[in-house]
Amino acid sequence: MTINNKLLVGEMAKLANVSVRTLQYYDKIGLLKPSEISEGGRRIYNSNDISIIHQIITLKSLGLSLKDIGKRIIPINSNNDIVHMLDQQSKIIKEQISKANKTVESIEMIKREIIETNQVDWAKYSNMVKLINDNNEYYWVINFLDKDILTSITETHELDENQGMSPDWLKKCLEKAVLLDKQGVSPESVQGQEIANEWWRSVMKYTKGDSKLLEKLYKFYSGAGNWPAEFGEIQKKSQLFLEKAIEYFMKEKNINSLLEE
Repeated sequence: MTINNKLLVGEMAKLANVSVRTLQYYDKIGLLKPSEISEGGRRIYNSNDISIIHQIITLKSLGLSLKDIGKRIIPINSNNDIVHMLDQQSKIIKEQISKANKTVESIEMIKREIIETNQVDWAKYSNMVKLINDNNEYYWVINFLDKDILTSITETHELDENQGMSPDWLKKCLEKAVLLDKQGVSPESVQGQEIANEWWRSVMKYTKGDSKLLEKLYKFYSGAGNWPAEFGEIQKKSQLFLEKAIEYFMKEKNINSLLEE
């Protein structure tokens, strides 16, 4: 029975194509509480409640948990609220498309490797998919890093996770180099040498000074032409500046390149 354009729980369930038990559960966990409770204890829903149940259904269909959905519910009081709601749903769908594209890219990477080496590394593939599901943008690194250097980097982070060394140190160095180069700053300048110092500390930290690991890390860096476009482009733009800065840094610090030993 409808009461002054308001819905009882059964009518709400029918309208939203969910069970009465589902609405009762949503009420219990505070996800969708009825706007009113009749004197007889019956749940009564209004138009705003209807907009909320539709948001719940849509967000649930996009794979969000009820906990996440609760954080994204938007009360609808105007057309602007509707636009905001649709923008949010559009963003979620785009994020899912991006994740799906990354999964496809990881599959293609593994496929190319199998064709080239005639070997299958299921552990590598599983790790890539896990990073994608964790929204880690560096999932592709696994396919290009040698196992030994990857193990060394992983162990370093496990032992040193609270010391503030960001796992995306290389990208940050490259971005800083691009910015300084655009500003006309010299690689030999204080700013340029700060980047070179950060690069060298990170490299030594992850390789532990092992010349073989250093060579493998350098091979990864020089193979940027195979990186995803976003990262490969940053490396290309920063390469000349960064290499000059590192060369000057090593000369000033009397550091002989381990690669030349």
